[in-house]
This record gives sequence, structure tokens and C-alpha cells, in this order.
Amino acid sequence: MNEIKNVSLDLIDDPMLAMRSDVDADNIEELMSDMQKVGLIEPIVVRPTGARFEVIAGHRRSRAARLLGWPTIEAKIVEADDDKALQMRLIENLSRHDVDPVDEASFIGEIILKYHYTIEQIAEKMHRSLQWVKDRMEVFELPDYIKHHLKLKKYPLGAALWLGRIKNENAKIAHANWAAVNGVSVLGAKCWHDMILSSTANFNFQNIEIKDEGGQVQRVRSVIPCSACGKDVFLDEADSVFVHKGLKCSLEVLKI
Repeated sequence: MNEIKNVSLDLIDDPMLAMRSDVDADNIEELMSDMQKVGLIEPIVVRPTGARFEVIAGHRRSRAARLLGWPTIEAKIVEADDDKALQMRLIENLSRHDVDPVDEASFIGEIILKYHYTIEQIAEKMHRSLQWVKDRMEVFELPDYIKHHLKLKKYPLGAALWLGRIKNENAKIAHANWAAVNGVSVLGAKCWHDMILSSTANFNFQNIEIKDEGGQVQRVRSVIPCSACGKDVFLDEADSVFVHKGLKCSLEVLKI
């Protein structure tokens, strides 16, 4: 079976796994506006599941069509087992230019947890390098606050990975939040990691949670003594963080 026809949206189920950005409200509203103006440019892809259908490619388009109140949507119906459907979904989702590393990591991590694929198998199915998949799995394991900053493009992927490798949790929180405000390069984040790894300091930062009116933590701010006057200062308002001369670092390295 490989045909294109109009299928009732009532018979179409969302994919078992989908990118987080698929349900982003801004993206959906923009897509709805485009579909209202020009219609559906390309059919979605579905596979039969008994008397119903599961979306393989076109999750956002099907959601936008539902929100627009369309009774049917043009769909390409293909026969695909779980493995083939997963591979098609990987290629479709990860070929999009608007997918960020956090969404990629969440998608791949959930697939590995659910289907028990190895990193090597995922790399082969996606036609990506082994290192590319390893980096996304490392992102999958990052603390939520680093993922949040990475998703907002506060610093590059490589910097986020080096920040995540800092073992001292207080230092990790402090440097990640400082970098989110002031920026940091990949080399700068590696410098911080190496400096902290070789240091005997305790890095006893005082970390303060900033909450909204509903009690949800919006971000964490770290307080340290000012090197000049000794009074407490928020790290994200300080001019710089610690730099170790033995590592041949300079403040210029830490700038974007």
C-alpha cells in the first residue's frame, strides 16, 4: 500500500514519539496561518494501525489541521513496521532546520529508552556520526537548567557540554547561570571545567532560587564574596569568574 487520499482526522493518532517542539504554540500558530492561506502543500505520512492510522511524518501539520477544524487531511498511506516507521520519523524530524539540540536529545533519548537501541544503531538509522549521537545523549543527561539555557541559545552546544561535565554541583550551577547572562565560548567553558577540576577550592556558592508568583523556579542566582570588598555579589552581575594562570587562560577566552 502506498496511496494518497483524504483521511478523517478523527481516525488519525499522534505518533508514539514526537519532538517537543512539535507542540510549541508559536510554531503551531504560524503553521496554521500558512495553511489557512495556501492550504496543505505536502501530504502528511501515516501508516495503518488496525482501523486507524498513526502519523509518521507531519505531526505539526495534522495538529494545525485539527485546530483549524478541518474534517480531513490529505495523507500518504504507507505500510511500515515499528522499525521502519521509527527510521522514517527520525529522518523526517531531524532533517528539519528548526530542531534544536535539546529536542534532538530528548527524542533520541526516549527512543533508546523505549526501544533499547544502541548508540551505534541510532547513528546508522539516522545517517549521522557516532560522535553526533553521543553528544545528543550527553545533552539528554544534562541538568534541566543547562538544557533551558541551551534551548534559548544562551551559549553554544559545546559550551553546554563542558558546563555539564563540571563535577562540583555548586560550581556547575554558578558558572552555567553566569554564562547564561554574560555568554561563554566553548573554549571558555572548557577552561572553567579544567580550572575547577584542578582546584582544591570548595566553591561554596550560595545559590538562590528565583521563583514566579506561582512558586515555579525561573532561574537560580549564585552569590559569592566580591574579591575587592568582600561583600556578597550576584555572580551574574560580577565582571568575571575565576581564571587559573596555570591553564594559560585569559578573560578574552571567556567572551563570545
